[in-house]
Amino acid sequence: MTDPLEIAATAFTLLSVILSVKRSLWQFPTGLAGVTLGFFVFWRAELYSSAVLQPIFIAALAYGWWYWLRGDQSRAPPIRSTPVAVVLGACGIALAVAALGAWGLEGLTDARMALPDAAILALSVVAQLLLSLKRIENWPVWVVINAISVFVYGSQQLWLYAALYAFFFVNAFWGWWEWRREMRGQAGASRQAEGQG
Repeated sequence: MTDPLEIAATAFTLLSVILSVKRSLWQFPTGLAGVTLGFFVFWRAELYSSAVLQPIFIAALAYGWWYWLRGDQSRAPPIRSTPVAVVLGACGIALAVAALGAWGLEGLTDARMALPDAAILALSVVAQLLLSLKRIENWPVWVVINAISVFVYGSQQLWLYAALYAFFFVNAFWGWWEWRREMRGQAGASRQAEGQG
C-alpha cells in the first residue's frame, strides 16, 4: 500500500514544478507544502541526504518567493543567464562536497545509497539557487538530478517519487524550452523599447 504522506508530498511537489515552468508564484506555497512533507518521507526511508535537502528547499523557496516578487529593484526580475563555466564550477564543487558527505554518512549512519543521495542533495542546492534567482541554467542541472533521483528512489521502492522524478526529467526539457522562449520575448521587448527611446 502506498503511503498517504508520500502521495501528498508527491502531489504538492508535482504541482509546484509544473507551476515553476509557467513562472507562476503559486509554485512557492505548493513547493513549501511538498518539501515539508517530503522531509518525513525521506527520513523514514533512511535517505538522509534527501531528507536534509528539504529544509534547504524551504529556505530557497522562501527566498525565491520574495525575489520573484520584489528582488529586482522592487519589481519582478526577468529571466537571466549565468556563464556556463560558473554553473559547471558550482556543480563540480557540489559533487566534491557530496563525496565528502557520503563518506561521512557511510561511516556514521545506516544511510542507503549515500553517494548518489548526497549528489542529489548537493546538485539540487545549485539548481534551486539558480531557479530562485530566475536563471535559465537551472533546467539542465535539474535534468541530471532527475535522472539520478529516478535510480535512487526506485531502488529504495519509493515508486511515487521515482515516477515523479521520471516526469520531472521530461518536464525539465519543457521548462528549459518555455524559459528560452520567454527570454527571447524579453530580449525582443527590450530592443523595441530601446528603439523607441
